Amino acid sequence: MFGCLFETEQVASEHETATGVWKQQKLDSPREPRGQTRICGLQNQGATCYLNSLLQTLFFTPEFRDGLFQLRAEDLCYGPSSTANSKVRVIPLQLQKLFAKLLLLDQDSISTSELTNSFGWTGNEGFQQHDVQELNRILFSALESSLVGTQGEPLVKNLYHGTSVTKVICQECGQVSEREEDYLDLPLTLSGCSGLEESLYMSYVAMEILEDANQYKCESCNKHVDALKGSKIRTIPPILTFSLLRFDYDFQRGERFKDNKRYSFPITLDMTEFCESSCEVKSNQDYELFSVVIHGGSCYGGHYHAYIRDVEGLGTWCQPVSRM
Repeated sequence: MFGCLFETEQVASEHETATGVWKQQKLDSPREPRGQTRICGLQNQGATCYLNSLLQTLFFTPEFRDGLFQLRAEDLCYGPSSTANSKVRVIPLQLQKLFAKLLLLDQDSISTSELTNSFGWTGNEGFQQHDVQELNRILFSALESSLVGTQGEPLVKNLYHGTSVTKVICQECGQVSEREEDYLDLPLTLSGCSGLEESLYMSYVAMEILEDANQYKCESCNKHVDALKGSKIRTIPPILTFSLLRFDYDFQRGERFKDNKRYSFPITLDMTEFCESSCEVKSNQDYELFSVVIHGGSCYGGHYHAYIRDVEGLGTWCQPVSRM
């Protein structure tokens, strides 16, 4: 269902570009005004809690939201100045509209149907739950593809992209073989780990010994040798995202399963230990926890929700009133 996110352009008709107004969806009944918190929610289309959790996280991220708002009508090929053959950049346009509504409309919740329509969802996709991390990667890729050639082209790259490097060190000649990879998020294993820092240590500090039947073929030595293999983070983005590999496959039982054990996150995290010593000095390696998207349930179904820091004070937060 996510493949159609890359079909992000549509041709504007003469009427649409002349008026600068798109055909509106049928209006729903009026929503209740915002409650005491002054925060606007997102309506669930059936099983879109994973989508709503991601959208709220992105909305509350000032750098991403403001970067999206800085896209002009001409960047999106939308408005009176566009030609009849202009290709409208539909997904960033609909994200702009959705975020504007979340900021400005005095409603307790709004629909995401116009955005999901821009994804190409036409059937029962709203009733199918999917992995939020998969959606995050594909949505960002679709945005990057759509914004090529505009001032918003580097938006996702500047905020979320980093690079990691996997190294294999020959124990005989000392030759180092490297493979660099780009990432939007860092996948972390849960096996034997109770928290984020332990998982990072296992992934980016501990070295694997390649020996016996698992020896490494060294090009310099021209033979199989013992070697050390490990990964380090080469560059880190301003907003660092982790994905936990909670879903796995039990080969003995022949079925998927989800690891539901307790897992902790620090409020602050120093990434220095997990980065290369040559990692750019200008990169700030200290991070503060901003958002956690949580899946409750099994690998066959469940519910997503998110805890997000309101760093700008958009809401008026209060203790719930106890009822006798």
